[in-house]
Amino acid sequence: MKQYKKNFEFKNSAKDRLEGKYGGAILLLLISTVISWMVQLVISTVAGSTMNSVYAITDSRDAVTAISFMFDALLLIANIILGVMNAGITLYYLNLACGQPLSLRDLFYGFKTDSRKILTVSAAMTICRAVCLWPGQYLLQQYLGRQGLSWLFYSLAATVMGFCIYIPFYLSIAMSFYLLFDFPQNSGKETLQLCWRIMKGQRKRLFCLELSFLPMMLLCILSLGIGFLWLEPYMQMTYTYFFLDLMNPQEK
Repeated sequence: MKQYKKNFEFKNSAKDRLEGKYGGAILLLLISTVISWMVQLVISTVAGSTMNSVYAITDSRDAVTAISFMFDALLLIANIILGVMNAGITLYYLNLACGQPLSLRDLFYGFKTDSRKILTVSAAMTICRAVCLWPGQYLLQQYLGRQGLSWLFYSLAATVMGFCIYIPFYLSIAMSFYLLFDFPQNSGKETLQLCWRIMKGQRKRLFCLELSFLPMMLLCILSLGIGFLWLEPYMQMTYTYFFLDLMNPQEK
C-alpha cells in the first residue's frame, strides 16, 4: 500500500534544502518577474495609447473594444511564451532537491530545449486560466465603466464560477512541468494526459498544501510584498518535494 508524506514534512524538507540557498532562488524569481513585468508593461502601454488614439480619431467605443480584444489576445500569447520560463524554474528546483549543480541559465531551458512540448503545457495552463477568469475581469471592467450594481453582481458570479472550474483543472495538470523532465520522451499533450491520470485522487492533497500557505501570504501582503521574495522559493521547493513523493511514495 502506498503511503504519502504529510504537508508539514514537505515544508520541513523545503526549509532544510533552502538553507543557505535563498540567494540564488530569490535572484531567479526576480529575473523571471522582471522579464514578465517588462513584457506586460510594454504591451499594456502600447494598448492604452493605441486605444486612446483610435477613440480620438473615430469617437467609437466599438472600435476601442475591438482594439482591446486584439491586445488581450496579444497579451495571452505573450503569457504563453513567458510561461516557458516555468519549465526552467522547475528544473532549477529539481536540481536543488536532488543535489545537482545549479545555474540561473536553467531559467531559459525551455527556450533552448523541447520548446514545442513546453509551449503546449504552458498554453494549456495559460488558456485555461484566461478562459475561466477573463469573463469576471471583463464584467468588472464594465462595472467600473458604467457604475451599475448589476455589473458588479455579474462580475462576482462569473469570478466564483470561473474559479470553481479553474481550480480542479489546474490541480489536475499542475505537475506537468515536472513530468516533462521525468518523461522526456512524451509530447506535451501526452505529458498533460499523464499528469491528469497521476493526479486523480491527489488533487485534494495538493489543494490543502496550497491553502496551507495562505496565512504566510497574508503576512507577505502586510510586508508590502517583500516577504514574497522568500515565500515564493519556499513554496516552489515544497511543491517539488510534493512531486518527488508523488512519484516515489513509501510502501507500507
